[in-house]
Amino acid sequence: MVEQNAAFDPEMFARTALLFESKRQTFAPEAVQALAGDVLRRLAANLNKNDSADDTMITAKSVDEFCDVLVQPETAPAREFIEARRAEGVTKMGVYLGYISSAARRLGERWDDDELSFLEVTIGTGHLYALMRALRAENGPLPRVPNSRRAAMFATVPGEDHGIGITVAAEVFREKDWEIDLQIGTSFDALVAHVERTGPRIIGLSISSDGRLDTLARLVVALRLALPHTIIGVAAAGGMTASRIPKLADIDLVFESAEAAIGQLEQQIVHHV
Repeated sequence: MVEQNAAFDPEMFARTALLFESKRQTFAPEAVQALAGDVLRRLAANLNKNDSADDTMITAKSVDEFCDVLVQPETAPAREFIEARRAEGVTKMGVYLGYISSAARRLGERWDDDELSFLEVTIGTGHLYALMRALRAENGPLPRVPNSRRAAMFATVPGEDHGIGITVAAEVFREKDWEIDLQIGTSFDALVAHVERTGPRIIGLSISSDGRLDTLARLVVALRLALPHTIIGVAAAGGMTASRIPKLADIDLVFESAEAAIGQLEQQIVHHV
């Protein structure tokens, strides 16, 4: 039986929408376009992987109305639209497939047909992503925290030239009886496909320059869409300002060292098993 009341976390929605807006304001237009295209494509792909939402109140007209709301600069209209549909009895799957995934496809079509500007599409995409995160923040298909098995995937951000630091970190973790799946120099699409196939509960990413922040932010969005409840941490090179990363990337933790990361992650495991 499909769950009737979709959990919705308004704080997660507001935080994620602000993060997406920060990306739009910070990164070059081509990076934002790549990010928006990723989100729309990956969300719309859910319609091909699943049966229809089977909700008679969800029509093409209501999806178009939702799209009109999504492209408004303010966040409240998108949130209020979904809350109103939930109050009318739309199921969680109806919200996710019938509205979010359908709207992703429709926004993409409107973009291709030049019915929407680049600004409108990126605003709408940010709201869609934030809604997805808010809807899956509770009662999702996977536990929010890792189980007691000490296992993680470590990877360099695609395009990084150096993997020495993350290789050393992997060895430190292994000495503490962690199982580490190490991915160095893996391309963007291959890395996301690997995550979709293996389903890691913890992901550690390594970045060595500010010039890769846009790629990191795009990668984390793709990972969130694939595995919404996975814990994602980032280790930055010494020359980077680590405090800047959580303002642009939708991550859970910043790792200052391998030893500190072990402590942070094992605390998560102890407290949430």
